[in-house]
Amino acid sequence: MTSIANSLLFSLEELQAYKKISRDANPIHDTGLVFGILIMAKVEAILSAQWDYQIITKYEYKFLKPLFVGERAQVKFLQEGEFEVWRENECIGKGVCIGK
Repeated sequence: MTSIANSLLFSLEELQAYKKISRDANPIHDTGLVFGILIMAKVEAILSAQWDYQIITKYEYKFLKPLFVGERAQVKFLQEGEFEVWRENECIGKGVCIGK
């Protein structure tokens, strides 16, 4: 089940701020491609609200498709610990939370 709380949406201002802080000068992000670590930061916040953050010791995530500024994606929870990130009708990432 998804809701607005499970939603990912990035602005150009967020990308510019992250680029400045991270000093990541890769020009690919000038196209509006969202930084992977920025995606994962928001995904981890959503996951920790859904599952007990205290028992999660590791995340594994595989990027399948890019995400660009202005594109809305949703985190979908599968069986315990597994999740996917979807943009419209397309899975753009898969992952798992590993705990104690």
